[in-house]
Amino acid sequence: MPIIGLSTYSLFLKMGYRQAIAFAVDNGFKGVEIWSNAFDFAPGSISQEAIDQIKRIAEDRALMLAIHFCAGNDLAEINKGHLEESRWQLRETIRICSRIGGKVVIVHPGQSPRLSIHNKNPLHRYPRFQLENLEKQALVRFKESLADATKLAEDVGVTIGLENFSHVGNSIQSNLEDIVEWVDNIASPALQITLDIGHANLEGGVEKAITTYGSRIVHIHISDNDGRSSAHGEIGSGTIDWKEIGPFLRSFPGMLSLEILGFEDPEGAVLRSKDFLALLLNGR
Repeated sequence: MPIIGLSTYSLFLKMGYRQAIAFAVDNGFKGVEIWSNAFDFAPGSISQEAIDQIKRIAEDRALMLAIHFCAGNDLAEINKGHLEESRWQLRETIRICSRIGGKVVIVHPGQSPRLSIHNKNPLHRYPRFQLENLEKQALVRFKESLADATKLAEDVGVTIGLENFSHVGNSIQSNLEDIVEWVDNIASPALQITLDIGHANLEGGVEKAITTYGSRIVHIHISDNDGRSSAHGEIGSGTIDWKEIGPFLRSFPGMLSLEILGFEDPEGAVLRSKDFLALLLNGR
């Protein structure tokens, strides 16, 4: 039976991660995914006191924990200084996850370089700046970043969950199959896949993603959308056929992390989605 978890991203509009964890505990969630961000949970700025407090709450309440790697980083970055900082922040996030007793660090694929193209003299006329070549180089950097982080993850008992992200235009992931190839290539139990169901609805279909990723799935993001854009909507508000994927969700042994962003009513959107998911997991 899966664990229903709450991503603190769902409540960042109104509260920081400490308040969001308290909200999760008060409302019966059995897991928390901490959204790492520059506002209140940035790698390198988390105190030992904060780590101890999170660990204590998790142990007292039997919470399953995960961390979503900090936005703004890029593990395929063409700027070497930025790339090394992103790699360091991922290693630090893995260490923090281990220290709080967490299980999974969720990571987005890197991005292709964005170049400014002059209309009269487009850079892509020159081989060095052709998009295909730039994307190949970005993919090499990204795989090196993953291999580096995976070694540490193995050592400290944390799993990296690489999230499907091909619906984003400049992602180096272009289809569902790409991350399967990357995970299988590195071939480490510490590198698996985070299935984002909302994203999959934009990337060829949720059922196809489930079949493609199979036993590699270690963590799941839950949200809904209309099949055209990633809205992080309440469950049942979009086009995803939840009854169809209900059997798969019921058989999943990890965390189903609600990543819902209700701008008008963040708390209500989360709690309604939790109720919807609980009924689904009970076969209703």
